[in-house]
Amino acid sequence: MGEMRVATGLLMSILFLMAVPASIADVGDTTIMQQTGEQPSHENNTFYLWGQSSGTPCWGHFNNSDDGSANDGYAEKTQANGKMEIEWTCRMDPQLAEDFALQNEAEIQVHLMIDVSGDWENGQGSCQNDCENLNISLMKGGLEVAKYEYTAMSQGENEVAITFPVNETLQLWDDATDNPGIRVRMVLYATTGIFCAIPGVNCDAEFRMYFSGQEEAQYNGTVTFPILNESASEEILGPGDMGGDEEDEGMPGFGIFAAAAAIGIAALSRRDD
Repeated sequence: MGEMRVATGLLMSILFLMAVPASIADVGDTTIMQQTGEQPSHENNTFYLWGQSSGTPCWGHFNNSDDGSANDGYAEKTQANGKMEIEWTCRMDPQLAEDFALQNEAEIQVHLMIDVSGDWENGQGSCQNDCENLNISLMKGGLEVAKYEYTAMSQGENEVAITFPVNETLQLWDDATDNPGIRVRMVLYATTGIFCAIPGVNCDAEFRMYFSGQEEAQYNGTVTFPILNESASEEILGPGDMGGDEEDEGMPGFGIFAAAAAIGIAALSRRDD
């Protein structure tokens, strides 16, 4: 009778543990599905910029929608007088999950819509060698790997389109260290002069950057990476760098199940002794 109770208890424990990993797997699969579209691939190679209205935080991923981004669709900073410094870094969120490789000698294409007013050319207004043009940096994790100084800015809206040629430094992206990002930086002053005393004349320093998700395509902030397809990437990265660990491909929780079964069998053996 005692052996029957032990055997029955063991069977119930096994059935319970078989059900638990399934529910865990369901939750994990849902999370993975949500993030899969935000990861880069040969077909999914556009990095969309998102962020809060203050510009901090600012982030990006490879999905053209984001519920957490600013309702107005842009980040903006305004200052009535003195020097205003902008430095916003949009890092990939979620983190890069797998290595990827770019086509050598192709181009990474950056597209931004920037609306600016004030003084930023040194030698003009209040700029005394302490102003900076718009600088756009490509980031690998915390490392700046490429930088472009945009010198064609004008008052008002500027559709900025630049490229970073792919070289040896930019070709390989490691998921452990090379989380992609874009940094924008500019230093400008509010305008000064007698005209600023006239009612209705705006002399503020202003900087606005539009995020993705705009109805008009030219306002979308994006970065397009020339990502190699899987077979071409494997030639550079090797097959082991293109996916997850093989050990994780089995049934979730199988180790727990096996351990529990072993404990139950041991208990039954002790009962028979």
